[in-house]
Amino acid sequence: MRALQGLGSAIVVSGLFCFFLVGLLGATWPFALGSGLVLGLGIIAVVGTRSSEKDVAADAAWREAAPDLPPTSDRRAMELAQSTMPGPEKARRSGGRGARAPGAGAPGPVTSPLPKRGPDR
Repeated sequence: MRALQGLGSAIVVSGLFCFFLVGLLGATWPFALGSGLVLGLGIIAVVGTRSSEKDVAADAAWREAAPDLPPTSDRRAMELAQSTMPGPEKARRSGGRGARAPGAGAPGPVTSPLPKRGPDR
């Protein structure tokens, strides 16, 4: 039922959006149809995936039938129950460019290659 509801909403809103783009903004039909299609797919995705009272009732029935299994809509508990995979360790520097001692090779005073200008010249 939600899929039909999403499809109906998407067709109505996308059609109005296409006529708005062509009629008021002067867009071309291919651009307006493409934009309307993208908007319609977004509406179908939002309406088709929203939860309802039936989902809550189904989740309660699931808990009664199988209390040892996780609930279908408890994403937080399912994310916490996942095991973590070990990643690569951070690379350690054993020498090379960044291995200088602090202060070694510190730059001296900055000098300019340009001749000095002043009141005496």
